Amino acid sequence: MAFLAYALLAFIASARAVDITITAETVHEIPETLFGYMWEDINHSGDGGLYAELIQNRAFQAVEPGTDDALAAWTALNNASISVIADPSPLSSALPNALSVSFPSNSSGPAGIANEGFWGIRIDAGSTYTGSFYAKGTLNTTTGSQAEVTLQSKATGDIYASAEIDVSSLSASGYTKYSFELKPEGGAPDTDNLFTVTFPSPAEVTFTLFSLFPPTFKSRSNGMRIDLAETLAATRPGVWRFPGGNNLEGQTVARRWKWNETIGPLEERPGRRGDWGYPNTDGLGLLEYLDWAEDIGAEPILGVYAGYSLGGETVPEDAIQAYVDEAIAEIEFVTGDASTHWGSVRAALGREEPYALRYVEIGNEDFFAPDSYQAYRWAAFANGLEAAYPGKFKYLATTYEDVTSLEPKPAYYDFHQYNNPNWFVEQAVRYDEGVTPRDGTQYFVGEYAVTSNNDGSKMAYPTVEAAVGEAAFMTGLERNADVVFAAAYAPTLNHVDDTQWYPDLVSFNAGTVSKSPSYWAQWLFSTNRGTHTLPTSPVSSNTTGAPLYWSASYNTDAAVVYLKVSNTDSASINTTITLDGFTQDGDAKVQFFSGAAQDVNTVDAPDAIVVSETAVSVVDGVLAYAFPGLSVSVVTIPAQI
Repeated sequence: MAFLAYALLAFIASARAVDITITAETVHEIPETLFGYMWEDINHSGDGGLYAELIQNRAFQAVEPGTDDALAAWTALNNASISVIADPSPLSSALPNALSVSFPSNSSGPAGIANEGFWGIRIDAGSTYTGSFYAKGTLNTTTGSQAEVTLQSKATGDIYASAEIDVSSLSASGYTKYSFELKPEGGAPDTDNLFTVTFPSPAEVTFTLFSLFPPTFKSRSNGMRIDLAETLAATRPGVWRFPGGNNLEGQTVARRWKWNETIGPLEERPGRRGDWGYPNTDGLGLLEYLDWAEDIGAEPILGVYAGYSLGGETVPEDAIQAYVDEAIAEIEFVTGDASTHWGSVRAALGREEPYALRYVEIGNEDFFAPDSYQAYRWAAFANGLEAAYPGKFKYLATTYEDVTSLEPKPAYYDFHQYNNPNWFVEQAVRYDEGVTPRDGTQYFVGEYAVTSNNDGSKMAYPTVEAAVGEAAFMTGLERNADVVFAAAYAPTLNHVDDTQWYPDLVSFNAGTVSKSPSYWAQWLFSTNRGTHTLPTSPVSSNTTGAPLYWSASYNTDAAVVYLKVSNTDSASINTTITLDGFTQDGDAKVQFFSGAAQDVNTVDAPDAIVVSETAVSVVDGVLAYAFPGLSVSVVTIPAQI
């Protein structure tokens, strides 16, 4: 019996062992767009997230005056009386609402207002916070003409930074802009902090368009939160698809994302109630998106509104041309030189040089409205944009071939899939098995993520099992880079204090960033980029019987072989990797993470799962390695073809 048991174990072990041969023959070029992100303002990923503005509800946009909801994040201090009003003489037509504040004479000291930020404000020693607000009203100068702004603890009242502002110029006849800097000498121990404005009493003051920015990524004005920006930039994303996603479409046609209302001075941006239930300031607008894509070196894929909104409203055929013209103007703003109308508008806003743009996506998930997309919407945009810009752009359709038969025939499709880990593992060989014909059609896997466990239960954060399943799928995307030209994980960011969709790649609060196992899978795949695919034998695990999935690539600039591997089983798998036809230049390294199926990173424990690195010897072109159970790995081997 002992011998039989030993023999059985030996047989199982040998059946699970995998031999992979990588041949020195480049096959397909790998587009730099293959791994990146889909972007829209969801989960406060924009306002309160990547967009570094610290004041929530800064200009009372998309709120109903006189309601408690209109005062979101604002409170009165020391008996002040506050309300949001429809301003009869607003700062601009774009910002019709304002905050009316009565500073009473019966207060024991300066009265005022406080803003809690986006569920907290991070205060760092040595940083300079730049701020401003607009105000108008009357002031009893006998009690002074100095207002004060502070950053202070909500719990204790400890003041970390303050500045006095001379408000003697305050006038009831119109707004005056007041600017200031706050420079904390010491940092706050937590994010339970407030921004405050106090005035000498008594006074009647109306405020609008508050702003407070910490230092920003690459020091851009109106820029990005550094820790979140650095987190995303660290993966060297190849593609950035924006502005959505659902947030492009609006619940109605009138509430769609209107590009021309997201450019220019903040005073002229009305904002809107976004599709995820909260107001968007649109301070993070079209120009900021384009600058951000440049800053991180990502290829922009611009989504244009295509006549369908989420509430079911569809622009009729006889009215669609106006929306085509809107998209033509938007593209001119992005890519036109300063001699064009919209190019000159962009130049006047400080960007003389046109932005690089190759891909335009027509709509979003129009498989939810396939009839009108097939009947006239796709053709109106595809033909109209091509007529305006002959041969200049590549247009992506957002339905699938089995849903619609579009004319003109799309050369590019956007494919979306959210599912469980098993689905992604099973679909790892989707493109190898000929689901997609090699007829010149290209695919953008524009939204994908594991969103539930295999038993159907939801997950608050991406698990190790989820990341391993996604990585198995990603090996298939890379192997088939001749038909899959780009891919984008979604959603990207999630403020844990106001979540509409989970799980998400990166979670955060006012002070902490948590990189999920799925993030680390993206990081491993995207920072170890080959320029060409390499053939392997076997091609993939569907021919081995072992739950191991891989893709091989070669970087002609760095002269290295990359083998990306997902072990979807809980046990380690012994693997022999043979380089056939290469000249070896040194030993290999393996970067990897692994864990139990339900292991996660959270904002309270952000480093439970991290990437490790180990050296591996290569002897005569052969290396042996045991890939840990439930792991994602990249083997990097210096070698010449």
